[in-house]
Amino acid sequence: MTKRKLRVGLISSYVPMKCGIATHSRDLIEGMLGHDSFEWCVIVAEDSMGPYDFNGKDIARLDKESLKSYEKAAITMNKWNPDVILLAHEFGLYGGNTFFTKRNGKDLRVITGDYVLTLINKLKAPIITTLHTIIPEPDNTRKKVMREIDKRSSMLVSMTDDGRSTLDFFYGINKNHIAVIPHGVPQPVQRDKKLVVKDLNLDTKKFYLVVTGLIGPNKGIELIIKALPKIITKHPEVVLMVVGQTHPTILEEVGEVYRESLIELATQLGVCDHIKFVNEYLPTNRLVDYLTVADIYLTIHSDPEQAASGTLAYALGCGLASISTPYRYAKEVLADGRGFLVPFDSSDAITKQINTLVEDKNLLERTRQKAKLFGCSMSWPRVGEEYMNLVESVIRE
Repeated sequence: MTKRKLRVGLISSYVPMKCGIATHSRDLIEGMLGHDSFEWCVIVAEDSMGPYDFNGKDIARLDKESLKSYEKAAITMNKWNPDVILLAHEFGLYGGNTFFTKRNGKDLRVITGDYVLTLINKLKAPIITTLHTIIPEPDNTRKKVMREIDKRSSMLVSMTDDGRSTLDFFYGINKNHIAVIPHGVPQPVQRDKKLVVKDLNLDTKKFYLVVTGLIGPNKGIELIIKALPKIITKHPEVVLMVVGQTHPTILEEVGEVYRESLIELATQLGVCDHIKFVNEYLPTNRLVDYLTVADIYLTIHSDPEQAASGTLAYALGCGLASISTPYRYAKEVLADGRGFLVPFDSSDAITKQINTLVEDKNLLERTRQKAKLFGCSMSWPRVGEEYMNLVESVIRE
């Protein structure tokens, strides 16, 4: 008698949606499939930019602000009868109650995402929850939501040790109920740099700074542009490449206002000839080409509490020397000489660090080697194997 294949249900955003969680979920499934053969399906936490084609793998789609859609999705998933469910969690990914709080003197709308509790509490299969955002010093509402998710989950997954400690200290969640599995990175097939430079119609004599990912004000690109005049005065070979499409939500709400402001700033500072915008959402192999060309990777995020960054993880996977602001994820993965941290909102610090690396090639190479070694431990096949082991452990229990 043929044994039934393992069934894995996924609740997440998913490619071709354009966001970090969608990409993470796709790569995770592919990484797991490399170690076992199983059937899978997805309940899609969809944005408003659709329609999307998920090749028949979507058995239900969540209307973010319709509680009934969460109830219907639970019924559909239970009928599919998975052995385990992988839940991708970020508070803003799901609908629910909202409230306003003060942050930096401004009113900030907070989404609690509590509708997901209706979904998971109606599901029958065990749940493994991957946490894409872990907020320290949470408000009572989101603390309660996180505790309810923990209560319903067989295991939580944090991408860093720092996240695990935060859950323990601020949420009172038992560390033994939290697995630490890193954000995966592709095993990059990096072609010869000279060939890639030629294919991308770039100049082999230039020194490339690279920013990637969905573009928005949180990327701090204006700070890098403000740093350029003092960099190119000493090192005219330096070029900044901003590789990525504007975030779909920002495009829908205000269009290309941020990108246009960057172009205007570059014009004012007289550095337009030292900036190249690649306004595309690139497939992984093309993204790796730009990372292959990069001499320094920049991740100047503005949120100190950011608990994960797929773009920085990819940079480490490609063995790049990275300069970052000290958000939570960067502080952990760039420790021990794997990269460099600069203060928030400081173009002068960015200038100084870039100039140091342009001038000290030995330091640049040592950093690249440490980053590459660390990145190897984060490959998707390894991460997929860790998830498969966790899945099998949960099913046994």
